[in-house]
Amino acid sequence: MRLHQLFWLFMLLVTTMLAQAAGDARLAENITSLEAYDKLMSGKKNVYLLDVRTQEEYQLVGHPPMAYNIPFVYFAGGPHPNKHFIEDVESRFKKSDTLLVICRSGGRSAPAADALVRAGFKYTYNVRDGFEGVGFTGRDARERSLLKKYSPFYGHRGKVEGWQYYGLPYTYELKDELVYRSYDQAKHKQQ
Repeated sequence: MRLHQLFWLFMLLVTTMLAQAAGDARLAENITSLEAYDKLMSGKKNVYLLDVRTQEEYQLVGHPPMAYNIPFVYFAGGPHPNKHFIEDVESRFKKSDTLLVICRSGGRSAPAADALVRAGFKYTYNVRDGFEGVGFTGRDARERSLLKKYSPFYGHRGKVEGWQYYGLPYTYELKDELVYRSYDQAKHKQQ
């Protein structure tokens, strides 16, 4: 592995751990999936939902029908960052657009949204509860103990908040204009 790849992997792991520990982005504004949907339905122009999960998650788990897919991380052979993430986003969106960044449960969208803010995207929001929501584990030690003992849903996503939990629209249909194309593919298509 090259030095710059190790650096990006290290940065990804650190920012992901920090985001998961805090549950929120540091630079982007944090909102819920309900607030994100409200912004999308507001009728304002240039508001986009950016799904930063892998292509496989986007396709097989489902996605909001208006979500553009640009992965922040790949997992083939272990986690590694999409080294063209910013360029991929810049190839589709203007820095003045409003970007609502979503992943599975907020662990990737928080560092992705912060990276976009650092890259100059002024109106960037982290959808903190994600598409599937967080794992259902209880509010305190007693509840956690009882959930482990009695609930078949303990630890399962989709049982506490998140896009799916709230019944917001999602699909498995793939629309060409929303499906991920790498920076290199998009550049080639424009030529």
